[in-house]
Amino acid sequence: MGCCSGRCTLIFICTLQLVLALERQVFDFLGYQWAPILANFFHIIMVILGLFGTIQYRPRYIVVYTVWAALWVAWNVFIICFYLDVGGLSKLLGFVYACYVVSAITEEEDSFDFIGGFDPFPLYHVNEKPSHLLLKPMYQST
Repeated sequence: MGCCSGRCTLIFICTLQLVLALERQVFDFLGYQWAPILANFFHIIMVILGLFGTIQYRPRYIVVYTVWAALWVAWNVFIICFYLDVGGLSKLLGFVYACYVVSAITEEEDSFDFIGGFDPFPLYHVNEKPSHLLLKPMYQST
């Protein structure tokens, strides 16, 4: 194995994230901010899980770490944009509810049955083939 393999690089990245998260945790404890303390605690657990998965060759743990890392980055980008008021995200609450209402309305429209046109299992069943055209087993005498 080479010195800069993907596994060694991931171990280095996880270790760096762990050190930085622990440092951030210390400063959050100084400020008594309990929500960031809990979020950092979960982040530390997920980074340890990713580190363990990398060292022990456990791909499921690495997938969990990857999903968590993507969510963590997305959350941090959202928080940065929210505090800098980029793109009017302080009105995000209205945007979230608007998306919810649109999805609820489209779900209601899709559930309407247009005279049996979209229903794959209608209440009544019409046999499309006459009974004399159905295949029947044929026996041969030898």
